[in-house]
Amino acid sequence: MIRRQFTYYGNSWIGMFIRSNNSITLIPVDSLDIVKKTTAHFLKTKVFATSIAQSNLIGVYVAMNDNGIILPNVVTEEEIDFIKSIMKESGANVYVSKEKHNSHGNNIAVNNKGGIINPDISASERKKMEEVLGVELTPTKIAAYSTVGSNCIVSDRGFLINYTASEDELKFLEKIFKVKGERGTMNTGSGFVGYGAIANAKGYVAGEASTAFELGQLVNAMDFVDDS
Repeated sequence: MIRRQFTYYGNSWIGMFIRSNNSITLIPVDSLDIVKKTTAHFLKTKVFATSIAQSNLIGVYVAMNDNGIILPNVVTEEEIDFIKSIMKESGANVYVSKEKHNSHGNNIAVNNKGGIINPDISASERKKMEEVLGVELTPTKIAAYSTVGSNCIVSDRGFLINYTASEDELKFLEKIFKVKGERGTMNTGSGFVGYGAIANAKGYVAGEASTAFELGQLVNAMDFVDDS
């Protein structure tokens, strides 16, 4: 039986290392086979191993939805060519951003209906990212954090945000993402939910340290039926 909770070499913040849309999941090149099997099984995607900026921090550096992927300015030519090759089948756009705040997974939370972005990102880069992702990116914060990507997990089914966010913030984000959402925690009490799990419209995987209660919050937020 494959369990949907795992660690990346003992690290439960698996969202730092993995990024997914509804058809493709990117994992580090040194991932154990169980990581590939688990993500493929629960996210129901094709899984590809790669590096980004010669590092394993794919979830930190990359933002993506079904329309496109945003890569950092420190990505290598070899990595760009590989990402383009795997995105070609789905017709997704690939963009290497010149933005100096280049941890795009940390700074962007996006589905196929809308997105939010760190207010410190330049307006010119934001517009280019919007063209690539095919959605409007609204500059905002979550619970006073400008790093919105680390404080939010979003799919086309729902979203989960930092438990300290206000009710007004929750309602505001529901209008942007065009899905319902909830507040919660991951990995035993942390509000940085964006790095505690990976979710798409088909399913989710989560860090080993998350409790059953936290997984229940995520399931409710994403409108899933937890069959684990």
